[in-house]
Amino acid sequence: MIQKIGATSAANAAELLNKKYSQPIQKNSYATTPAFSNNYSGVDIAKAYQGMFGIQTAKTVSFGQSLSDAFKELTTQMKTCTDERGEKGEAVGSQVAVSEIIKKYAEELPSEYDAIKTNINVAQNQSTTNPIIARTQIKKMPYDYIMYEMAVRPPESGNHRKTENLKQLISIYQRPSSAMADEQKAYVLNTKGNLMAVIEDGDNVLLTNAGRIKTKAGSGHLYAHALQKENTFKPFKQPVMPEAPIRTESISDSKPVDPNNNGTEIVIGMEENRFVPEIIKSIEDFIAKIDSGEIVLREFHPQEGAKNLQLAMLAGGFGSRAEYTNASSSGIMHGEKNGAQSTKGVFRTATGLTPMETTFVSLHNAGLLNCSKGQLKIGKNIKFYLNKSGVNKGNGGFTVDLYNKMERSGRKYLAIFPNDSMSRMTNATKKMFEKMEQGNTAIAMIAKEVKSDDAKGSFGIMKLGADNEILEFKEKPKVIPNGYERNGKCLTNTFQFAVSKEAFEALAIMEPFFPAGQGKEPRDWSKTFIPILMSLTQKDDITEIAADITKVVGNISNQSEFINAVTKAKSIVGGQKIVAIPTDEPWADCGTLNALYYTTMQIASGDFKLEDFERRHVLDSINTETGLIASTPEQKKYIESHYIINGEVMAVPKAEKVYPYIVKNYEKKGLISVNERK
Repeated sequence: MIQKIGATSAANAAELLNKKYSQPIQKNSYATTPAFSNNYSGVDIAKAYQGMFGIQTAKTVSFGQSLSDAFKELTTQMKTCTDERGEKGEAVGSQVAVSEIIKKYAEELPSEYDAIKTNINVAQNQSTTNPIIARTQIKKMPYDYIMYEMAVRPPESGNHRKTENLKQLISIYQRPSSAMADEQKAYVLNTKGNLMAVIEDGDNVLLTNAGRIKTKAGSGHLYAHALQKENTFKPFKQPVMPEAPIRTESISDSKPVDPNNNGTEIVIGMEENRFVPEIIKSIEDFIAKIDSGEIVLREFHPQEGAKNLQLAMLAGGFGSRAEYTNASSSGIMHGEKNGAQSTKGVFRTATGLTPMETTFVSLHNAGLLNCSKGQLKIGKNIKFYLNKSGVNKGNGGFTVDLYNKMERSGRKYLAIFPNDSMSRMTNATKKMFEKMEQGNTAIAMIAKEVKSDDAKGSFGIMKLGADNEILEFKEKPKVIPNGYERNGKCLTNTFQFAVSKEAFEALAIMEPFFPAGQGKEPRDWSKTFIPILMSLTQKDDITEIAADITKVVGNISNQSEFINAVTKAKSIVGGQKIVAIPTDEPWADCGTLNALYYTTMQIASGDFKLEDFERRHVLDSINTETGLIASTPEQKKYIESHYIINGEVMAVPKAEKVYPYIVKNYEKKGLISVNERK
């Protein structure tokens, strides 16, 4: 056994330790610190190691029994978020309440450099069975700081790890005794192994995975450092963004305006108690900014036949991903029952718009939804559908309910958009509409090329044939199948698509054969409806189609009725096709905070095509020299007066407490159509 040297000279400690390793230990070289031999006590070797560095005590370095509760606490702190039913959503968000841990263990770490260490699984690798590990520690630092640190590296080979293999590092330092400790709360957010440092300060939330946040003198004692190696996005390609003129009147196109054609309407579909009040409030604010002249849009030039269309936006309750887009860090980091309801919020990017409002602008520019001054109104061309049935059948089932409940005169097709993506796909939206107008299309789906590595496990991808017909579709595959990839990229479903009334009729015929409650979302578009419609539109043999549909819906009890239903559905939709509308226009999935953060960085760097009012807002809300991207100019001013920023840092407003009175008021006015079915 190594003698208990404690404060013995560093030379003696180094001599003892170096006897057991293939490479010498270099003082202050974290990269070359090898694993300890199992032949020696962890306590004794820790004492020797700290003796080498002149550290006097090592009370809490040991992995001994006395710290088992601490290790368990650290491991279980990284927990997946739950929705209000207590169910886990997709693996898109989990958190560690760093400030709480620092406060709890501050007294357990009495001497400088005392530490508690453990490993935490933060994600499952898509291509292997190896989980992604975050090496985690909480350590007492000089000047009464406590450090919480998480480091993500690829799976180790042998007993060696090197700093150059580091993927991500999050370090948060805080003085638990400072006057601001209760107001400035720190978290680590985890999205499928991608970590983000999050700081809450009053009404502000700061997020970073590649920057530094440090409080200024008199503003508390907190410091966050985030490093992400191989960061795929480098912001601020333009050192100084060009000045944007302020428009005082509508931006006119050459096409004359038809005063009798005001486009179509959009129905916002929501589920009870999920984001509803703040989404309605957000839309009200958007309309008010248009009417006041703060937001100036292009003149509206409606598409001929736009009234044949109806728009639908799925804004909550149809999947777990949108929840994280619409919640502040408090909402994401709830964990307590019904905690989400009191902290829901709607994020605004550096443009001043939420993802939903960004889609409104694209639909306006495409000539489908009139958002002009005095034209966009709740109850006129914006309507709400609220599901209070307590039944969540997935996005497909909910859309069918919405389609049936919100009947529109002359409607030939429904166009569906998500609430959790940012896009400027105006031309593709026009082409989608034009394709549906031709009358031979069951589904027209806007598709965007993404890197194959980004598509794995995250996006639905497609294989195309002649005339962009979708021949095959795979939902979030872990391995890219043959024929789906070209030059390292895949075409992905952006979940912006139009569906014909014939396709809805065919699905209604097949409805009795869908499972009542199989799986989390038995009526999902990508997993259920699209595969069924693809078979109905691509194949002629009824027996073969029936076999395909059986694979999707499960066992069929009455084969005779089932075959008759398949035959009838085929006769209705069989002459139509399911096609893709490929585009290279800007689009980004924002279903997680990391994704929204990435998209905001793209906007700030000029990668998105912006309207003049958006560009003006961006210019006033970011600092290209420090890397700060705020939601408003006022927020930028506050952050810069209280923090030193260096690197990529996004600031958003913290969500306000949600009250249900907004929904109740709209229900009383008859502006929300409610499904009370049990």
